[in-house]
Amino acid sequence: MRGRFLTNEDDARWEEMANQDPIIENAVDMLRTVSMDREARMLAEAREKALKDINSIRGEGIEEGIKKGIEKGKREDAKMMLMEGLDLHLIIKITGLTESEVLKLKDKINLKGNIDE
Repeated sequence: MRGRFLTNEDDARWEEMANQDPIIENAVDMLRTVSMDREARMLAEAREKALKDINSIRGEGIEEGIKKGIEKGKREDAKMMLMEGLDLHLIIKITGLTESEVLKLKDKINLKGNIDE
């Protein structure tokens, strides 16, 4: 199939080959890009770069969101452990939070408990 690619004169056949083989699909995309006039090629390349940048930013945002979610989960777990009376050092060991983070959570719990009373 790949040998017929260069001798093909029918765009529809290129589409058919591209649908069957990802390497041919890449080649068809590249051929279309280099076949454009200079201005159209520059616009296509700029669009492709912009799409890659957007995808990169989204990926970074997703990673950041996952990290924040994990940290929030650790704090919620630590709160539950504090309310159950677990040892401070055990909570630090299990959650990976710092001593100061756990103490702040403990203060919040104590403050909230005093307000409710």
